[in-house]
Amino acid sequence: MTSLMQANEARSAKRHKTESLKDTFNATQAWERVIGYSQNGYASISDDDKDFILKSFGLFDRPATPERFMLRVRIAGGALSVEQAMAVAYVAKTFGQDYIDLTTRQQIELRYLRIEDIPELYKQLEDVGLTGYQTGVDNFRNILIDPLDGLAMDNIISCRNILEGIQSIFLKNPDWITTLPRKFNIGINGSLSNRCNIFGQDFALSLAQKDGIYGFNLYLGGRVGSLAHNADMFVLPNEAVKVFEAVATLFKTFGFRDNRNKNRLKFLIEAVGMDEFRKAIEEQLGHTMTTAGESLSALEGGDHYGKIALKDGSFALYSAVPSGVFSGTDLRHAAEIAQTQNGSIRLTIEQNLIITGIRDEESALQSPLFVKYPNRPSPYMANLIACAGSEHCPFGVIPGKPDAITMSEYLSHTVPMEDAKIRLYWSACVKGCGVHGAGDLGFVGCKVAKGGKTVLGVDIFIGGTLSGEGGEGHLLLKGIVLDEAKEYVAEFMREYRDLKIQKESLEYFIRRLQSRYSNYAIGFLMRWNRHMEQNSLEAQLHFNLKTHGGNHKESDEIYGFGLALVHSITKTKAYDVEDPFVEGKKPYHFDTKSMDILYRPYKEIIEKMVHPNPMLRYQVFTEIVNDIEKTLHESE
Repeated sequence: MTSLMQANEARSAKRHKTESLKDTFNATQAWERVIGYSQNGYASISDDDKDFILKSFGLFDRPATPERFMLRVRIAGGALSVEQAMAVAYVAKTFGQDYIDLTTRQQIELRYLRIEDIPELYKQLEDVGLTGYQTGVDNFRNILIDPLDGLAMDNIISCRNILEGIQSIFLKNPDWITTLPRKFNIGINGSLSNRCNIFGQDFALSLAQKDGIYGFNLYLGGRVGSLAHNADMFVLPNEAVKVFEAVATLFKTFGFRDNRNKNRLKFLIEAVGMDEFRKAIEEQLGHTMTTAGESLSALEGGDHYGKIALKDGSFALYSAVPSGVFSGTDLRHAAEIAQTQNGSIRLTIEQNLIITGIRDEESALQSPLFVKYPNRPSPYMANLIACAGSEHCPFGVIPGKPDAITMSEYLSHTVPMEDAKIRLYWSACVKGCGVHGAGDLGFVGCKVAKGGKTVLGVDIFIGGTLSGEGGEGHLLLKGIVLDEAKEYVAEFMREYRDLKIQKESLEYFIRRLQSRYSNYAIGFLMRWNRHMEQNSLEAQLHFNLKTHGGNHKESDEIYGFGLALVHSITKTKAYDVEDPFVEGKKPYHFDTKSMDILYRPYKEIIEKMVHPNPMLRYQVFTEIVNDIEKTLHESE
């Protein structure tokens, strides 16, 4: 482990001030302070405790709601019994204005809580086996598994026992409470489908097979903006807990404690290399491990809609909860269905829920739950993620949840679709709590200059995946005004609707599209078509991505689009002459007279797109965008 020691020493010259605070941390004494604050009121809480200590127990001070707290409740693997769901529903309604957020880590967040009520509501949760312990700051966060673990037709290894074994090591263990360098996310997937964002974790065990035996491949170092990497290690189910403990010990011992933005496991592994870290795991275990097997978690992830057949002959009913905005009353309705059907509740990473054990579908669907949250929703609502946003988070730039819902409602009305899977993931700031990088289209809140003022906006990303094959999404459009973003996305959705192959998901459509076009070309199409539609010019100046593929070189893609526009206007092919490059010959068959007066402002732009001299054509799409803006400004 020499390389790990050296890497740690190289980053140990300066410790972050948080580490000094952690040195004084004692879980028992810290909880006693929480009890004391509940007796003495909000004003008695120190700033250090607000910033760190209380978060160790899942309590977050929210400046947007003064003197009110958010409690993050650990829901292991997203599984809630009827008794637990009833308890959470009671707490939300009694102490938290009946508000609940479903989160991307299969958890529940309760809001609007008073510090005076914390001991009582905490007791209500602890009595049914739930807690807020270690759901914030430098702790092992909620462990993700397939929400249909042990039930789904494609579930090969049930991971509940592994989850409980791992959790038993750290949960409420003083040696592990806030003693890590930074937070640590864990996922275990024993299914063919990836329904738990398995490759986005610090520590991930993903279903694999080797020599005819089912087990897991180990992936390490995932975080927002970076997928975990294959550690080239095959782990049997009975080895999983020990392997986790080895990795956790190495991270705790050698992880960096200086720069809070660079202290995740990913950076320790980058410093020494995955091969060296793998050797350190084996040294910690005291024996060698076999190399990775064949990965089996290759199917598209996400939720299934409607009625889902389960192994035991019963069904599960899916309930779409757009952006995870839920309530205690809603949860009680879900619990009543589960109780009547002898089932349970499973939370998903896409902020939805599934009720299992259904044998009387007709009776279940009569519940107010499915009236409010349909089990066969619009594709735009079904897989919609949004983080807390500016209303509830001090880092949020945009509201987030209402923006996500507004866009999805607009798309449902403007570009209605069936038999489609669409994942729209929203983060209100660059911290990425809405896992925007994994969405088909991802949105990140930002500020945008418009008309001499600063307004709310989003950066739009494309091409994220949950399968681990395509990686994180990449920037598509930067600095789009928030209120206008839905119009740009509608243009893209029209392409998807018109060009998708049968039930092709948006994720796979984008992969197919990106094999032919650069993201610059796709983004430009959205800008151009949106602009033309705004000016009622879409009939002739609108183009699609069906027949004009490029080679990912912007100048060539611009030329192809220009040719399409010439043909759209003139109904003839550009360069329909013997030698289009002869000086003085027009390469296209339109002039000002042949153009409708509405199209004339774009004549010079289109001519420059198809200029016979390649050096005098546009080279990048931003040049066209700038010229369009100039044209608009001159016409005002």
